[in-house]
This record gives sequence, C-alpha cells and structure tokens, in this order.
Amino acid sequence: MTTIMKYFQTDLLLALCQDTNIPQEISCEVVSFAETFDIMPVAHLVEDLCLADKAEAANQALQALINDPALGDDPRGIRILTMHLTAALKSRDLYAQKGICDHIFIDTMKCFSRFIREYRVQFGHYGFDRSFWTWRHPALLIFRLGTLEFEIKILENKNVLSVHIPSDAVMTREGLDASYKWAKTFFAQYFNDFHYEHIYCGTWLLSPVLKELLPEDSKILNFMSDYEIFKVNPDSQGFMRWVYKQTYPDLSSLPEETSLQRIIKKHLLAGGKIGDASGYYIYR
Repeated sequence: MTTIMKYFQTDLLLALCQDTNIPQEISCEVVSFAETFDIMPVAHLVEDLCLADKAEAANQALQALINDPALGDDPRGIRILTMHLTAALKSRDLYAQKGICDHIFIDTMKCFSRFIREYRVQFGHYGFDRSFWTWRHPALLIFRLGTLEFEIKILENKNVLSVHIPSDAVMTREGLDASYKWAKTFFAQYFNDFHYEHIYCGTWLLSPVLKELLPEDSKILNFMSDYEIFKVNPDSQGFMRWVYKQTYPDLSSLPEETSLQRIIKKHLLAGGKIGDASGYYIYR
C-alpha cells in the first residue's frame, strides 16, 4: 500500500488546516471531500508532490485527473487543495527527518491560508487557485524564513536561491537582513549539496520606475536597494494582481484604498508603465 494513505486521514488534514490558519469553512470542505474520495488511483501522484524532480509534472497530472467531469465541478479548487495538503503532511515528516524545526514547516505551509484569503478578496468568497505555485512547498523547494520565502531553483543553468515576497511580508531593514542571514545558514545546514551562485529575485517590486514614484523612506525601495538589476520588463502587468488584487480593463476604476494604489493609478492614467525587473542580491 502506498505510504500516502498514512497521511490521507481526516483528523490529520483537519489538524494541519488548524495549524496553518486555513478558514474553518474551507477546512470543513477539505474534510468532507477526503471522507468520500478514493485517493488510490492518484496516490502515486500525491506521493510525487513530495519529490523535487517530479512534483511539477505530478501536479499537472493530478489537475487533469481530479478535474475529470465525471467527478463533477470543483470551481473553488477544494480537490487539488486537499491533495496538496495531504502531500504537505508527508513533507512534515521529511522536515523532521532533515532536522528542520516544525515552526518553519508551519510558516511555509501558511501559504495555503494566505492564498485562500487572497482568493476571497478577489472573488468575494473563499477558494484556492494557486496549485500552479504551491506544488513547490511539499516538494521542499520553498521555505519561509522570516519575512521572505526562498526557493531552490535552476536559472539559466545556474543554481540560485529565488526570493519571493509573500503578501504579508513586512519589509523592514531588520526583517530583510534577518531573512537573508537565515537563508545563508539554513541552506548551508540542511541542503549543503545545493551550491548556489546567487540569490535572485524577479518581481515588480524591483521595477526602476518605482524609484520615481515612491518616497525615499518606502519599504519597497528599501527592498530594491538590496539588488543589482540586470533585466527590466517594462510591459509586464504582473503588478496588477498584487497591488489591486485583480485586473481592471478600465484604469479609471482602479481602487485607491492605499497610498501605493493611488500613486500607481495616477502614473498609469498619465500613460506610464510599471513592469517588473530581475536582480541579484548584493551581499552586505
């Protein structure tokens, strides 16, 4: 019997939902689905979600199988969320085997509750649509270390640590420095066979345009100051989802709830662009 059956248990799934602050409404739906779903036909794929070299392909195959029309509609992504949480339960044991403390596991897997809440902001109700991203988490490729996430990645045939900025990140100077320092010791201790050349980041937060728009004491500019930019994509619209939570065909209808939203809206209405950029972390 596949070992994933050890983790596909309603009590374990419910406990993980509680540990990671997943809303009760979604927790109940995860448990309800797990009570009736026969996981055996896809168990090997859920197992593979915990393997760095197989997780991405396994996630794609899982998506196709559990979205089979014969199973009915799953418009809010409960099925794939349940599969990812089941894999995360196995990865919790993998953390322990490596000696990685459980609070890092919890902090990392809180990505699920964060994305579920972001879905509600966008659509008005809870759901999950980030499985294209979260297959990395049970595969032990991404770790939340303080205010930032760090991903083991190959970029242009080079090993790098790719930095990701969670929506709840607090980018103070102290917090950023602590995360970079933590990452250096963490990967040296637990992944000493992964020798990376750079700490890399690709994000709208590195767009040079922001230097013209934001005040000098901006936390975004504080984050940007840590990077040497090597590539700029002026036409990228990726910032829209993060700043405004969704796209707006009519720029005049963009929200103005925060100073950042107001500044960027004014810039866009004047014909400007934001885009994004890529850079390498400058070691201090």
